[in-house]
Amino acid sequence: MKKTWRGLMAGLLGISMLLGSLGSVSAAATPKDIQGHWAQKQLQSWLDKGYLGGYPDGTVKPNKAITRGEYVALINRLFGFTETASISFTDVKSTNWVYSEVAKAVKAGYIGGYENNTFRANNPLTRQEAAVIAAKVLKLSTSSTTLKFKDSAQVAAWAKGAVVAAADKKIINGYPDGTFGPKKSLTRAEAVGIISNSVVYKPAGTGGVTPTPAPTATPAPTATPVPSTSPTATPVTGGSGGGGGGGSVTLPSVSNVTYGHVGSVAADVYVTPSVTGAVYYVVAPYSMNVTAPTAAQVKDGLTSAGTAGVHSGTIATTANTTVAFSVYGLSAGTEYTVYVALADNSGNWSGVTPLRLKTAASSSTSLTQVGVTSIGTVTADVYATYGGNTPTPLKYVMVKATEADPTAQQISEGKDSAGVVLTGTFAGPNSTVSPGVKHTFTLTGLTSNTAYKIFFITGSNGNFSPVEILRIQTK
Repeated sequence: MKKTWRGLMAGLLGISMLLGSLGSVSAAATPKDIQGHWAQKQLQSWLDKGYLGGYPDGTVKPNKAITRGEYVALINRLFGFTETASISFTDVKSTNWVYSEVAKAVKAGYIGGYENNTFRANNPLTRQEAAVIAAKVLKLSTSSTTLKFKDSAQVAAWAKGAVVAAADKKIINGYPDGTFGPKKSLTRAEAVGIISNSVVYKPAGTGGVTPTPAPTATPAPTATPVPSTSPTATPVTGGSGGGGGGGSVTLPSVSNVTYGHVGSVAADVYVTPSVTGAVYYVVAPYSMNVTAPTAAQVKDGLTSAGTAGVHSGTIATTANTTVAFSVYGLSAGTEYTVYVALADNSGNWSGVTPLRLKTAASSSTSLTQVGVTSIGTVTADVYATYGGNTPTPLKYVMVKATEADPTAQQISEGKDSAGVVLTGTFAGPNSTVSPGVKHTFTLTGLTSNTAYKIFFITGSNGNFSPVEILRIQTK
């Protein structure tokens, strides 16, 4: 019951950040994170009129990806959709805040679920999905499928007619470099612009409110978008409305993208994929003014600017089975974004999901580095660097990934969570280490194709550094 209540409150908080108090006409203060933004004028207008809400810290987060659930809530409100349909999506419970919004969207006929009877309300909405929604809501003709964008080949077959129609009416335009970015996650600012442009063509009698159209639907991104080179998802015959409701298509997705333990220089990340394949990830310092990389960039370990991320990698996945991996190379007390994308075994790609986290603050005994040098079938080389001012004990223990985590005291004593003293290379070393020296440890006696967790800690007598966890998978 407590878990359900927490989930409901989290959802209500999320939507309250998106929607303001309808009917407000007083001028709102200009948030710092929209000053100078390409959509500042439109965002400020929505804030003034109460169409859009801000966050408790006074920001609007214009570049944050908007989810499918959040977007249908905005459409329902601005277009006055109030009637509901009976829905039975397996991932939309009646206790979830988005339940009624999805029911309204399905009744209005502008969006559907996926072929496995899921809705994926927490998945980011893509630009091509937004075009499909606009075409359905406004009843646009989608007979023409002739696209003129440089990345037209990346537009899914089920979305081509809608992208043409929406672009022709300047509801959603391409980028200055001539691309459309069909699989790019839609931002809050872009969502405001698209909906504002849509109202010009709003059918009579739909109710809702009528915000002033945006002067242009073409955003000026902080970095030139790079079109995804991922293959177009393969259409599936039958089913209802996948993605934006423009056709049935199998689109890989990830859910439960979250973090567990976060140390000063490493963090545990958890991902549940919808299909069997591989999860790719790249880590970059957090900034509210940075756009998310494309799936192709994530695959290559790059940020949206085309530069290498702080850390990147890939891990094989099984459908609907949560995988865990470590991101490292981080700095203490710093905010990061982990961008995650999934590819199935047929080469189809999901959208990019961002995960924001902040590392623990440093202490007098903190580690400044942990990482993996190499991994074999029964061996692995890992390293750690102590960043304090005086020599201190450095300890690690290694257990299989399925075992419980030991406490800091148990790690310092070379024990597992059951209090059993570990031997061989499963615990060590027994010496004091000097500041600033990188220490490499060769782990032997491992089992092939097995996941392990390595726990590092420095300090003694209860004065310990934050625990750092490294996950490895032998070949």
